[in-house]
Amino acid sequence: MEIRRALDIVLNNTTVLEGEKVSLIESLNRVLAANISSKDDLPPFDKSSMDGYALKSSDTTDGLFRFKIVGSIRAGDFLDEEIKSGEAVKIMTGAAVPKGADAVIQIEKVKAEGNELRVFEKVCCGTNILKKGEEIKNGDMVFESGKFLRPSEVGMLASLGYGKVDCHKVPKIILISTGDELVDIDEKITRGKVRNCNEYALTALVKNLNGHVKSYGIIKDNRDEIFNAVKTAFEEGDIVISSGGVSVGDYDFIEEVLKKIGADIKFTSVEIKPGKPVTFATFKDKLFFGLPGNPLSVVNTFEVFVAPAIKKMMGRKDIITKEFPVILKDDFKSKGDRENYTYVNIKENGGNYYAYSMGSQSSNALFTLTQSNGIVIIKKGTKTVRAGETLNGKFIFK
Repeated sequence: MEIRRALDIVLNNTTVLEGEKVSLIESLNRVLAANISSKDDLPPFDKSSMDGYALKSSDTTDGLFRFKIVGSIRAGDFLDEEIKSGEAVKIMTGAAVPKGADAVIQIEKVKAEGNELRVFEKVCCGTNILKKGEEIKNGDMVFESGKFLRPSEVGMLASLGYGKVDCHKVPKIILISTGDELVDIDEKITRGKVRNCNEYALTALVKNLNGHVKSYGIIKDNRDEIFNAVKTAFEEGDIVISSGGVSVGDYDFIEEVLKKIGADIKFTSVEIKPGKPVTFATFKDKLFFGLPGNPLSVVNTFEVFVAPAIKKMMGRKDIITKEFPVILKDDFKSKGDRENYTYVNIKENGGNYYAYSMGSQSSNALFTLTQSNGIVIIKKGTKTVRAGETLNGKFIFK
């Protein structure tokens, strides 16, 4: 199946999760499920944007003018008395401007001796004052549903007095690593065995998207064990991801297990390299992704198919990573039988992006991936691309 058709099938079968009330800190990197309106004016009072002196602008003229300093206001304090003509109040950044004052002159522009203030220039009305409600007025729409919450949005919500907000739920992803060849990462490698790196790579990929993840660990190539694991995973999670067992070998049982459970298998192969034997199925409102066993294939198919589904479930709008033109600095080869996602290091120079080869593109070449920050896409039917040519590319893990 062609990549874009496969991705359309995935997204058409993915639904946005409902909202839930979460604490403000927990809302970071999540998506609002309801509109947010301001409960206050911001700022809530006229406040000084500078350290200086609050005064009446009408008292200043070109040249020297003297004021009597009648008080001082720190941030958090408030002066009840109204200042009179010829009076000034020392004021700190963020403090409430006293009644009667309509301007603040910076402390660097005046000279104070005792209780006398000397001003050497005309000050305009409103200078260095943030007016009440200037940023946001009570009742204004601040954020619409669907807004992705970064640290800046969390800070704004705190300033508005929101201790909890409605966000779309985060999907729970269950990981199943299949293969008799797998051993835990703290075990020694013996003949015919490999460490279970896919579990950790997939866990990191899910956490990088702010998803919840649980691993069932290593499941041996046993039909009944895999069936029980997948069945339980569907009961517990929103998305089930297996690695290995999706090819056509004697001990690849994933497709058989899915059929026995009653899952609707949408596709079992995609024209992508690395990662051709990728399976996608649905069971009720749950999603299943059967990824290949080779590490580079696992990461590639996760990025192309699984990550967009997770983002959509979370309510995010940036579901697809943006592609952009990349100029090749090295030659690259492809068999031409599939669209080839070639892992490279992309550097920006003079407004252009350039791709550098990072070595082997074997589906086992996890080290190549550690040296890479992006991919370039070699179209199906193309076997060689030369340095200087331009391909579409994108950054990974975004």
